[in-house]
Amino acid sequence: MKRILCLPVVFFTLLHLFPQGTDIEYERIRIADAKNIICGLDLSPDQTMLAISSVQSYPFYIFDWRKREKVKEYDVGNWYAGSSVHYSSNGKYILLNQLYYVDFAPNKDREVNFEVIDAKTGKNVKRFENFHDVKITPDEKYALTLTGDEIGFYNLSTGKYDKSFSVPEATNSLAISPGGKLIAVSHKLYEKDAKGYSLLKRDKKTMKNALKFKQEITIFDAGTFKKLYTVHELYDIVYKLTFSADGKHLFVLSIPHQKLQNTQGKRQSYINVVDMETGKPMRKGFVSRSVYEPDFKLSHDGKLLGIVSSNDRFLELHIYDFATGKMAYRFQQAFRIIERSEGEYIAVDPRSSFVFLPDNKSTFMTVGNRLIKWDFAK
Repeated sequence: MKRILCLPVVFFTLLHLFPQGTDIEYERIRIADAKNIICGLDLSPDQTMLAISSVQSYPFYIFDWRKREKVKEYDVGNWYAGSSVHYSSNGKYILLNQLYYVDFAPNKDREVNFEVIDAKTGKNVKRFENFHDVKITPDEKYALTLTGDEIGFYNLSTGKYDKSFSVPEATNSLAISPGGKLIAVSHKLYEKDAKGYSLLKRDKKTMKNALKFKQEITIFDAGTFKKLYTVHELYDIVYKLTFSADGKHLFVLSIPHQKLQNTQGKRQSYINVVDMETGKPMRKGFVSRSVYEPDFKLSHDGKLLGIVSSNDRFLELHIYDFATGKMAYRFQQAFRIIERSEGEYIAVDPRSSFVFLPDNKSTFMTVGNRLIKWDFAK
């Protein structure tokens, strides 16, 4: 995501980590000589390497998670608060998304910076300044970009914008399906669409609030740019759109406008799911109480969904049975802000990222300048 909300919270005491569940094992892993907080994490498509970003601009690590050793180190991004990390579909590129510690306008669209680097060399391929969203197409030919109302195709080989189309009142997010045939775009609720919701037609105040605060998702043909359909569902401010690896589901991460948060000041995020075989929203949904935009991912076999959350005091990683929506495992990062471990201080950031490992029974997650390997099903 493009935005990090709220001020970092400062605590002082010892950090300790403990899982909740039965027969759960975990291990703390050091990343080379990392002294800065780790904030971004992704697993390479061949499942052999971790791409790891840190705050204070550098370094960026490629880490062999089986051998537990650093393979490469790059100086990329150069963003003080760090970045999120995303491999392209075949591992040729890595997409970095700039993060922030503070957002003084959390309810408004915010254009931020992205960078595409060569995964083998760390060389900058293209830097995108002030964009809402950037995704790399499945064929790794284009960076698909969203800025203003324009969806653009930037050719990563030639350095040119080859084509584009417009989506009126587009907002923060876009996604392209694994087959490269569909593009999902978030946008403000159109009045003509609002009239299709019976509840809105019956109440003028509800209609007014929906037009002001709600958003929609529209699906386009990626080849012709023809609008295929708009998902018949009203969403809060959409922060992230992503397709499942098999293309059967579209995940929508949304966070209500501050005026619509009804949880006594406790921020909640919602992950809703669209069935892409029918184009209809599914009745299942997941909730996170993370202070920041929560990281979430499906396991490689598609059976589990992990979400970063919070219990008001500590960060947690929740793992759900995706089919039933029931929580299966939970790991709690119980921390204050500083720990003295192995003779060194570890500063802990409330932001956290994670990946599922190939066995679908364990994860890596970030905590301070370490990784935690959690074997939740062993």
